[in-house]
Amino acid sequence: MTEKYEKISRQSLKIISQIAYDVSGIILSEKKEDLIFSRLNKRLRENKLSSFEEYCILIQSNPDERLQMIASLTTNVTAFYREGHHFQYLSKLIKSTFINRIKNGEELRIWSAACSSGEEAYSAALTVADVLMTLPIARIKILGTDIDNSMLDLSKKGIYSVEEKYSIPLEIFNKFCIEKQNRFTFKKEILEKLRFKSLNLIAEWPFESKFHAIFCRNVAIYFDKVTREKLWSRLAKRLHVGGELYIGHSERIPNPDILGLRPVGLNSYKKVK
Repeated sequence: MTEKYEKISRQSLKIISQIAYDVSGIILSEKKEDLIFSRLNKRLRENKLSSFEEYCILIQSNPDERLQMIASLTTNVTAFYREGHHFQYLSKLIKSTFINRIKNGEELRIWSAACSSGEEAYSAALTVADVLMTLPIARIKILGTDIDNSMLDLSKKGIYSVEEKYSIPLEIFNKFCIEKQNRFTFKKEILEKLRFKSLNLIAEWPFESKFHAIFCRNVAIYFDKVTREKLWSRLAKRLHVGGELYIGHSERIPNPDILGLRPVGLNSYKKVK
Protein backbone atom coordinates (compact mmCIF):
# COMPACT_ATOMS: atom_id res chain seq x y z
CA MET A 1 0.00 0.00 0.00
CA THR A 2 1.36 3.44 -0.95
CA GLU A 3 1.78 5.91 1.88
CA LYS A 4 -0.05 9.22 1.57
CA TYR A 5 2.02 12.17 2.75
CA GLU A 6 0.92 15.66 3.58
CA LYS A 7 1.99 18.49 1.31
CA ILE A 8 5.49 19.82 2.01
CA SER A 9 5.41 22.81 4.33
CA ARG A 10 7.19 26.02 3.38
CA GLN A 11 9.72 25.38 6.15
CA SER A 12 10.45 21.82 5.03
CA LEU A 13 10.79 22.94 1.42
CA LYS A 14 13.24 25.62 2.51
CA ILE A 15 15.34 23.11 4.49
CA ILE A 16 15.41 20.57 1.64
CA SER A 17 16.31 23.23 -0.93
CA GLN A 18 19.07 24.69 1.24
CA ILE A 19 20.64 21.33 1.98
CA ALA A 20 20.48 20.37 -1.70
CA TYR A 21 22.27 23.59 -2.59
CA ASP A 22 24.87 23.29 0.17
CA VAL A 23 25.67 19.67 -0.64
CA SER A 24 25.61 19.66 -4.42
CA GLY A 25 25.00 23.17 -5.71
CA ILE A 26 21.65 22.29 -7.29
CA ILE A 27 18.91 24.92 -7.27
CA LEU A 28 15.41 23.89 -6.23
CA SER A 29 12.93 26.71 -6.61
CA GLU A 30 9.42 26.66 -5.16
CA LYS A 31 8.22 25.87 -8.68
CA LYS A 32 9.74 22.41 -8.22
CA GLU A 33 7.66 21.58 -5.16
CA ASP A 34 5.70 18.86 -6.98
CA LEU A 35 8.93 17.28 -8.26
CA ILE A 36 10.46 17.34 -4.78
CA PHE A 37 7.33 15.79 -3.30
CA SER A 38 7.14 12.97 -5.85
CA ARG A 39 10.87 12.20 -5.87
CA LEU A 40 11.27 12.11 -2.08
CA ASN A 41 8.18 10.03 -1.28
CA LYS A 42 10.28 6.90 -1.73
CA ARG A 43 12.93 8.16 0.68
CA LEU A 44 10.28 8.72 3.35
CA ARG A 45 8.92 5.21 2.84
CA GLU A 46 12.35 3.58 2.93
CA ASN A 47 13.21 5.41 6.15
CA LYS A 48 9.78 4.58 7.63
CA LEU A 49 8.96 8.23 8.21
CA SER A 50 5.48 9.71 8.39
CA SER A 51 6.14 13.30 7.31
CA PHE A 52 8.52 15.62 5.49
CA GLU A 53 9.18 17.33 8.82
CA GLU A 54 10.66 14.06 10.09
CA TYR A 55 12.64 13.71 6.89
CA CYS A 56 14.13 17.18 7.35
CA ILE A 57 15.33 16.19 10.81
CA LEU A 58 16.96 13.12 9.28
CA ILE A 59 18.81 14.91 6.48
CA GLN A 60 20.09 17.55 8.88
CA SER A 61 21.92 14.86 10.85
CA ASN A 62 22.66 12.09 8.34
CA PRO A 63 25.24 12.75 5.57
CA ASP A 64 24.46 9.47 3.78
CA GLU A 65 20.79 10.32 3.51
CA ARG A 66 21.66 13.76 2.16
CA LEU A 67 23.44 12.05 -0.73
CA GLN A 68 20.48 9.72 -1.24
CA MET A 69 18.25 12.79 -1.39
CA ILE A 70 20.44 14.43 -4.05
CA ALA A 71 20.40 11.22 -6.09
CA SER A 72 16.60 11.11 -5.90
CA LEU A 73 16.21 14.75 -6.95
CA THR A 74 18.49 14.63 -9.97
CA THR A 75 17.76 12.78 -13.20
CA ASN A 76 20.18 10.03 -14.23
CA VAL A 77 19.37 10.04 -17.93
CA THR A 78 22.18 8.55 -19.97
CA ALA A 79 22.85 6.18 -22.85
CA PHE A 80 25.75 4.78 -24.82
CA TYR A 81 27.03 7.29 -27.36
CA ARG A 82 24.48 9.89 -26.26
CA GLU A 83 25.16 13.14 -28.18
CA GLY A 84 27.28 11.11 -30.54
CA HIS A 85 29.04 14.10 -32.08
CA HIS A 86 31.14 14.39 -28.91
CA PHE A 87 32.60 10.93 -29.46
CA GLN A 88 33.33 11.84 -33.07
CA TYR A 89 35.15 14.93 -31.77
CA LEU A 90 37.07 12.75 -29.29
CA SER A 91 38.16 10.40 -32.05
CA LYS A 92 39.32 13.29 -34.19
CA LEU A 93 41.06 14.93 -31.22
CA ILE A 94 43.17 11.87 -30.53
CA LYS A 95 44.12 11.40 -34.16
CA SER A 96 44.89 15.04 -34.91
CA THR A 97 46.33 16.41 -31.68
CA PHE A 98 47.60 13.76 -29.29
CA ILE A 99 48.53 10.67 -31.31
CA ASN A 100 52.28 11.41 -31.43
CA ARG A 101 52.42 12.13 -27.72
CA ILE A 102 50.61 8.87 -27.02
CA LYS A 103 53.06 6.99 -29.26
CA ASN A 104 55.88 8.52 -27.24
CA GLY A 105 54.45 7.15 -24.01
CA GLU A 106 52.17 9.90 -22.71
CA GLU A 107 49.16 8.51 -20.87
CA LEU A 108 45.86 9.49 -22.45
CA ARG A 109 43.52 10.67 -19.69
CA ILE A 110 39.78 11.25 -20.08
CA TRP A 111 37.30 12.26 -17.37
CA SER A 112 33.57 11.58 -17.35
CA ALA A 113 32.74 14.08 -14.62
CA ALA A 114 29.13 13.04 -13.96
CA CYS A 115 29.17 9.48 -15.20
CA SER A 116 25.82 8.30 -13.77
CA SER A 117 25.52 4.55 -14.50
CA GLY A 118 28.65 4.52 -16.66
CA GLU A 119 27.47 4.57 -20.27
CA GLU A 120 29.31 7.82 -21.06
CA ALA A 121 32.62 6.60 -19.64
CA TYR A 122 32.36 3.26 -21.43
CA SER A 123 31.50 5.04 -24.68
CA ALA A 124 34.69 7.08 -24.30
CA ALA A 125 36.67 3.90 -23.62
CA LEU A 126 35.24 2.19 -26.69
CA THR A 127 36.00 5.23 -28.83
CA VAL A 128 39.59 5.40 -27.62
CA ALA A 129 40.16 1.67 -27.95
CA ASP A 130 38.92 1.73 -31.53
CA VAL A 131 41.10 4.70 -32.48
CA LEU A 132 44.21 3.22 -30.86
CA MET A 133 43.61 -0.41 -31.81
CA THR A 134 46.86 -0.52 -33.80
CA LEU A 135 48.78 0.93 -30.86
CA PRO A 136 48.55 -1.75 -28.13
CA ILE A 137 51.29 -0.05 -26.08
CA ALA A 138 49.12 3.03 -25.58
CA ARG A 139 48.59 4.01 -21.95
CA ILE A 140 44.96 4.97 -21.34
CA LYS A 141 43.10 5.93 -18.18
CA ILE A 142 39.44 6.93 -18.09
CA LEU A 143 38.04 8.29 -14.85
CA GLY A 144 34.31 8.24 -14.15
CA THR A 145 33.00 10.18 -11.15
CA ASP A 146 29.56 10.80 -9.70
CA ILE A 147 27.97 11.90 -6.45
CA ASP A 148 25.49 9.00 -6.52
CA ASN A 149 27.08 5.84 -5.11
CA SER A 150 24.27 3.61 -6.37
CA MET A 151 25.04 4.76 -9.91
CA LEU A 152 28.75 4.18 -9.34
CA ASP A 153 28.01 0.61 -8.29
CA LEU A 154 26.34 0.04 -11.67
CA SER A 155 29.27 1.66 -13.45
CA LYS A 156 31.80 -0.56 -11.70
CA LYS A 157 29.88 -3.72 -12.60
CA GLY A 158 29.84 -2.75 -16.28
CA ILE A 159 26.91 -5.05 -17.08
CA TYR A 160 24.03 -3.71 -19.16
CA SER A 161 20.79 -4.96 -20.67
CA VAL A 162 20.98 -6.22 -24.22
CA GLU A 163 18.56 -3.49 -25.37
CA GLU A 164 21.28 -0.90 -24.74
CA LYS A 165 23.69 -2.52 -27.18
CA TYR A 166 21.82 -0.99 -30.11
CA SER A 167 23.16 2.46 -29.18
CA ILE A 168 26.71 1.19 -29.77
CA PRO A 169 28.01 1.03 -33.35
CA LEU A 170 27.80 -2.61 -34.41
CA GLU A 171 31.44 -2.85 -35.51
CA ILE A 172 32.64 -1.50 -32.16
CA PHE A 173 30.27 -3.75 -30.21
CA ASN A 174 31.57 -6.83 -32.03
CA LYS A 175 35.19 -5.85 -31.32
CA PHE A 176 34.98 -4.99 -27.65
CA CYS A 177 31.79 -6.36 -26.07
CA ILE A 178 30.69 -9.74 -24.78
CA GLU A 179 27.02 -10.69 -24.97
CA LYS A 180 25.52 -13.35 -22.75
CA GLN A 181 21.80 -14.14 -22.70
CA ASN A 182 19.97 -10.82 -22.24
CA ARG A 183 22.94 -8.80 -20.98
CA PHE A 184 26.38 -7.68 -22.14
CA THR A 185 29.66 -6.49 -20.71
CA PHE A 186 33.08 -5.51 -22.05
CA LYS A 187 36.32 -7.29 -22.82
CA LYS A 188 39.17 -6.98 -20.34
CA GLU A 189 40.98 -4.49 -22.54
CA ILE A 190 38.09 -2.05 -22.03
CA LEU A 191 37.41 -2.73 -18.36
CA GLU A 192 41.02 -2.24 -17.35
CA LYS A 193 41.05 1.30 -18.77
CA LEU A 194 38.33 2.58 -16.40
CA ARG A 195 38.24 3.70 -12.79
CA PHE A 196 35.09 4.92 -11.03
CA LYS A 197 35.20 7.16 -7.97
CA SER A 198 32.74 9.09 -5.81
CA LEU A 199 33.07 12.85 -6.28
CA ASN A 200 31.00 15.94 -5.53
CA LEU A 201 31.80 18.42 -8.29
CA ILE A 202 31.31 21.48 -6.08
CA ALA A 203 33.56 20.13 -3.30
CA GLU A 204 37.35 19.81 -3.34
CA TRP A 205 38.74 17.44 -5.97
CA PRO A 206 41.20 14.92 -4.51
CA PHE A 207 43.47 14.86 -7.55
CA GLU A 208 45.65 17.29 -9.49
CA SER A 209 45.63 15.45 -12.82
CA LYS A 210 45.13 17.11 -16.17
CA PHE A 211 43.07 15.49 -18.88
CA HIS A 212 43.07 15.39 -22.66
CA ALA A 213 39.25 15.40 -22.75
CA ILE A 214 36.55 16.03 -20.16
CA PHE A 215 32.86 15.20 -20.43
CA CYS A 216 30.71 17.26 -18.06
CA ARG A 217 27.27 17.13 -19.62
CA ASN A 218 23.86 18.08 -18.27
CA VAL A 219 25.16 18.88 -14.79
CA ALA A 220 25.51 22.65 -14.81
CA ILE A 221 21.81 23.00 -15.66
CA TYR A 222 21.12 22.30 -11.99
CA PHE A 223 23.43 25.08 -10.75
CA ASP A 224 23.09 28.82 -10.30
CA LYS A 225 25.21 31.23 -12.38
CA VAL A 226 28.00 31.58 -9.81
CA THR A 227 28.36 27.82 -9.30
CA ARG A 228 28.28 27.18 -13.08
CA GLU A 229 31.00 29.70 -13.80
CA LYS A 230 33.19 28.34 -11.03
CA LEU A 231 32.75 24.82 -12.40
CA TRP A 232 33.67 25.83 -15.96
CA SER A 233 36.78 27.59 -14.64
CA ARG A 234 37.88 24.59 -12.59
CA LEU A 235 37.34 22.20 -15.50
CA ALA A 236 39.26 24.42 -17.91
CA LYS A 237 42.24 24.38 -15.56
CA ARG A 238 42.24 20.58 -15.64
CA LEU A 239 42.58 20.37 -19.42
CA HIS A 240 45.87 19.99 -21.24
CA VAL A 241 46.40 22.67 -23.87
CA GLY A 242 44.79 21.23 -26.99
CA GLY A 243 42.34 19.19 -24.91
CA GLU A 244 38.57 19.49 -25.21
CA LEU A 245 35.62 19.95 -22.86
CA TYR A 246 32.24 18.52 -23.85
CA ILE A 247 29.09 19.89 -22.16
CA GLY A 248 25.33 19.30 -22.39
CA HIS A 249 23.16 20.28 -25.33
CA SER A 250 21.38 23.02 -23.34
CA GLU A 251 24.51 24.37 -21.66
CA ARG A 252 26.78 27.23 -22.73
CA ILE A 253 30.02 28.72 -21.44
CA PRO A 254 29.85 32.54 -21.56
CA ASN A 255 33.08 34.29 -22.55
CA PRO A 256 35.09 31.08 -22.96
CA ASP A 257 38.18 33.04 -24.02
CA ILE A 258 38.56 34.26 -20.44
CA LEU A 259 39.08 30.61 -19.45
CA GLY A 260 41.52 29.93 -22.29
CA LEU A 261 38.84 28.08 -24.26
CA ARG A 262 37.35 28.49 -27.70
CA PRO A 263 34.27 26.82 -29.23
CA VAL A 264 35.12 24.00 -31.64
CA GLY A 265 31.78 22.35 -32.29
CA LEU A 266 28.39 21.61 -30.78
CA ASN A 267 28.73 22.28 -27.04
CA SER A 268 32.47 21.64 -27.26
CA TYR A 269 35.43 23.80 -26.29
CA LYS A 270 39.16 23.48 -26.87
CA LYS A 271 41.81 24.61 -24.37
CA VAL A 272 44.00 27.00 -26.35
CA LYS A 273 46.10 28.61 -23.61
